[in-house]
Amino acid sequence: MRRAQLAVLGGTLAVALLGPASARAQAPASRTPWATINTCDPPQRPASVGVRVAIPNRRDLAQWVRIRMQFFDRRSRAWKVVRSGGDAGFTKLSDGGGRVLGGTTFMFTQPRAGGRLKLRGLVDVEWRRGRRARSRARLITEGGHADPADPLLLVSQPFCEIRR
Repeated sequence: MRRAQLAVLGGTLAVALLGPASARAQAPASRTPWATINTCDPPQRPASVGVRVAIPNRRDLAQWVRIRMQFFDRRSRAWKVVRSGGDAGFTKLSDGGGRVLGGTTFMFTQPRAGGRLKLRGLVDVEWRRGRRARSRARLITEGGHADPADPLLLVSQPFCEIRR
């Protein structure tokens, strides 16, 4: 599990990252990559946010993914990247040849009473041969990918709002 602690102090965002996680599986065939929020502040793991991705194959190119978190800044009314701890880095999901699922879960510090934190995922996908990227895509988490047969996709939403 990827664990990030988030605190807003005087308008400054601070995040610390603890521990890696990645889940991989074969997914049904589709040519379009997607990303979704599949965990949002569940009671058993408060303030956690999970991002799940599905990456199609492109010939025999390796599939790489970088998952980052963004928060909605109400002052500027814009999405901003969580600068410290909200970046899982590039992870190789597969050597190619099939569609794969992967993901990461981030843990955030709970907002103060009456506060809220709105988060979404920003995903960079690369299809590589060796070290060189042959194709790229950028995804923002979206809803509509829930699958009752997949325990990691019971929830599928575009963003997560943590309220206290």
